[in-house]
Amino acid sequence: AAPPPPSRAKAASPNKQGSWAARIQENYPPRALREEREGRVGVRVTIGPDGRVSGCSVTSSSGSPDLDQAACDGMTRYARYNPALDDAGNPTSGAASTAIVYRLN
Repeated sequence: AAPPPPSRAKAASPNKQGSWAARIQENYPPRALREEREGRVGVRVTIGPDGRVSGCSVTSSSGSPDLDQAACDGMTRYARYNPALDDAGNPTSGAASTAIVYRLN
């Protein structure tokens, strides 16, 4: 019998992360801005076969509920990924972790 073809499975990877990361950070929560709060939010996202974020959870809080919520809202709205691939090379659901840093200029 012939050996099975090599797996074409691949994890999801960010697509044009520079542009969407900037858009997330530009949408600074107004109250956090007024109160001059900064922070780093660790998030884990679920990525659909279309490369869009279908779910988001905070894995490491910034200590500010506004920033934490804005990070997940921004990921869901702006983040795009190259979808994960299954063994046959077909798009499938995947997951990724990243951090959003909110810093005042």
